[in-house]
Amino acid sequence: MPETIRVGRKELTSREVLRELKDGNRVIVEVNVLGTTMNMALRRHAGTYYCDTPLKLLTYETDEEMQTCLERYRLATPDSATPTEETGSSPSAKE
Repeated sequence: MPETIRVGRKELTSREVLRELKDGNRVIVEVNVLGTTMNMALRRHAGTYYCDTPLKLLTYETDEEMQTCLERYRLATPDSATPTEETGSSPSAKE
């Protein structure tokens, strides 16, 4: 039986989200938009990925397209992100 997994924005990497979707699970990402909490429902059915937003249903055919969506809308952490990229701070650079 598929599970519904609830997470906050960027709690999982895009690769972890894709793995859950491939396993048949649904992922609900809670996002805060202008002080309002909204749910983004992510699922996969018959090989097609679905990202159901409050405004629009987005569909993607490939893993790469879905990963791009997750990272573009900042629903998941990019797999290539380093800890400094995640916090938004950068190491001090010599000028």
